[in-house]
Amino acid sequence: MAQFDWWNRIHNWDGATPWTQYMKYSHAYMGPNALPIPTVAGLHKNYVSSSAQISLHGDDRFLNWHNEVQLVAGNTLFKVVHQSVEAFRTSTDVRDLRISRGESGQGIQAGDVVVNISHRLYRKGENVTKELYFTTHLKTAAGPLNNARFTDAPGYAFFLTGKWSPKYSDFWISSDAGFQVYQTHWVNYPQNDGFLFNLKWTQKMNYGIGIDAEARTFTGYFKDGDWPRILNLRIYRNFNDKRKSTLQWTKGLYDYPFSFLTLTHMVFF
Repeated sequence: MAQFDWWNRIHNWDGATPWTQYMKYSHAYMGPNALPIPTVAGLHKNYVSSSAQISLHGDDRFLNWHNEVQLVAGNTLFKVVHQSVEAFRTSTDVRDLRISRGESGQGIQAGDVVVNISHRLYRKGENVTKELYFTTHLKTAAGPLNNARFTDAPGYAFFLTGKWSPKYSDFWISSDAGFQVYQTHWVNYPQNDGFLFNLKWTQKMNYGIGIDAEARTFTGYFKDGDWPRILNLRIYRNFNDKRKSTLQWTKGLYDYPFSFLTLTHMVFF
């Protein structure tokens, strides 16, 4: 089509192959929320939260808004996240690197819906010194593909989460380990799969200010931008165990070319 002459020329389109076959479905070539690495919330409580992400990179600027709700039924957690709205603007180089179909490199898009169902398999200690969860993670295909912000393809994961707090300590350590799969639009390789692993250290703080640090990883099959290594540093403020506000810095260490701040406010009920 004439409106995509610029794209055909830049990417040497052969006139027959679907444009989706040219794209790279990996963390290094999509938007920051296209392929989320799942984790389990650190709280066994009902809550609603809203958050905004603000980019710190000039060649890929974005401001987005997420909404999240978690409901607890006995030992089971039901969490739904909607990556509601994302406003973005990328440089021409980033647009072409991602093989985006959006000529302007900017726009507003609505994102995916993510569902986590986590069941607590084990719990020990009056103050919960040890816990073990099993989680099923499901990602919808709601986010459009053309601007390379989302994949327009479903995904899923299964993983275990262990949480441990040394006796008489004021911190806990948690780790997620499992298997994640997401669909591509390639004919020869319709999906990518690999292992996910997250490690998190958190200072326990029912009231006042607390901190935590987290490393998140996924090891994909293709080794072409699908081995992200991500660092999260977070400071939070609890308000009488009814509300919680958080400021988080996210930095991609490998295969994740993003750095951004996240502001979150959570209300428990």
